[in-house]
Amino acid sequence: MPVNLLNPVLSKRTKSVNFFNGRLLAGEDLTNEQITNRVAHGLLGKAIGDGVVYGLEVTISSQSNTIQSPVLAINPGLAINKNGGSLLLETNTEVALVRPADGTNGSAVAPIFQDCTPVQAGNYIAGAGVYLLTIGPATAPEGLAEVSGVSTTTAPCNTKYNVPGVQFRLISIDLQASELADVNHLRNLVAYKCFGFTSQFNSQASFAADPFNSPMTTYGLLDDLRANQVLTNCEVPLAVLYWTADLGIVFVDMWAVRRPVFPQAATQMWAPLASRRRMAEGLAMFLQFQEQINDMVEFGVGGAALSSIVATDYFQYLPAFGLLPLVSTQSLSGFDSSQFFTNVTHSCARTSENLCTPFFIEGAKLDQIASRSMLYPPIDLGSEEMIWLYWVRENMEPAAAPSSTVQPYVIFTNGHIAYQGKAQFDLNYWDYTNFV
Repeated sequence: MPVNLLNPVLSKRTKSVNFFNGRLLAGEDLTNEQITNRVAHGLLGKAIGDGVVYGLEVTISSQSNTIQSPVLAINPGLAINKNGGSLLLETNTEVALVRPADGTNGSAVAPIFQDCTPVQAGNYIAGAGVYLLTIGPATAPEGLAEVSGVSTTTAPCNTKYNVPGVQFRLISIDLQASELADVNHLRNLVAYKCFGFTSQFNSQASFAADPFNSPMTTYGLLDDLRANQVLTNCEVPLAVLYWTADLGIVFVDMWAVRRPVFPQAATQMWAPLASRRRMAEGLAMFLQFQEQINDMVEFGVGGAALSSIVATDYFQYLPAFGLLPLVSTQSLSGFDSSQFFTNVTHSCARTSENLCTPFFIEGAKLDQIASRSMLYPPIDLGSEEMIWLYWVRENMEPAAAPSSTVQPYVIFTNGHIAYQGKAQFDLNYWDYTNFV
């Protein structure tokens, strides 16, 4: 039945108890008031958006981790789930990934929201696999309250406080045997499954091909897990990890699944264009690549020299923008750009002795290129798409000095991003600019 103008449309979810002098209050009244406050806070949280606000960075524990008993270290931080609930971790925490054989959680915790799936019992890890680590809400009782008319030791309702907290969960990611066997590409493949950019499904290309009949309200691995109710709306993804019985934790990748907070789309029909999701995912692609490159520099790549690494041996996709540290006579912890981009179509500023050199740009353009790139699709290394390569003049000048400790690097960008290497002779020396 239609509602007349000026007639109120009420929301019972946020109804509050009417307090007045002389009213007889029961415990249920105060509980209902707490529920109302929680709902109101949840609505504010949903308006802000879901994701990681700060902190909650996941690493392999340097103190407790072993091959048989993998342990992760998580630093303090705050996240907001899709229900608008805040998930606060106040202390540095180590999380054991293999539970006791009896399937217990180690403490009496319960989900705050009724629609949250409790942590499943039993061991998660057997043999090898890729797993999603999530953070979700929990609560636990603390202390005994003074009561009247009931025993202070036997009454089930005399808890003094309900203390909110968080709990962590592992979700097994279902991959094909051939994908798990390709260990070199596994980290990159899982990341771009989560981003919604793979050879089987390219969300941006699908939307561009038919935006009127195929609105992209959901896409990517994480949305699939939520649709299948494997990942609940109470949980926020923190990282993916690959574990084997022989090697333990092989890698932890945060930015494959970690997202900054962003609000919902203004309209679902035009969600890719009317939301900040693309920007958030573009930032995550950049940070995921840089995190993986840093791990390759720090931990090595199976004994191979970094200068011999070819991009296509470890990456199927690259972000629209990235920084690759380069090897030099002063710095051995870097890649060789001519080797790294072998078999990848890329531009050349000057070609001599079969050497393709990048273009020069000013450092003033770095932030501009980075921010602009966040809305561009990733680079598919299986295609013949061209990419741009740039040196930054402020980096290459000091890096060329004999006693320099500066780490040289090269920038790559998606070929769809406008060329940035125009010559500016008023700022550059001849050797650090571009010319016709």
